[in-house]
Amino acid sequence: MIPVLLAVTVLLVWVTSLGATYVRLLDVAQTAARQAARGVVDTAPVPGVDVELAEVDGLIRAEAREQVSPPLAAFWDWGFTVRAQAHAVPEWGMVTDDGGGAP
Repeated sequence: MIPVLLAVTVLLVWVTSLGATYVRLLDVAQTAARQAARGVVDTAPVPGVDVELAEVDGLIRAEAREQVSPPLAAFWDWGFTVRAQAHAVPEWGMVTDDGGGAP
């Protein structure tokens, strides 16, 4: 009975960490979309996270991806990708030629 309880506990902890990973990726995607919408692109990537920027239907779309694997994945040799997307409206009109913002 103890091994079953231990396996269920490990599974619950892993599912919780997946949720935390998704929230972290969502934050990365939102930050990247917001920066790209303002015309500032941070070239310092987050370690282990791939961020892709694109303009879709007049919006800036940022997608953050991270490869994750379950506990003891070395025995099964499998994993999957957690993805999060965020969109932002471009703010190109907010910047003037003299570097100042619009009133």
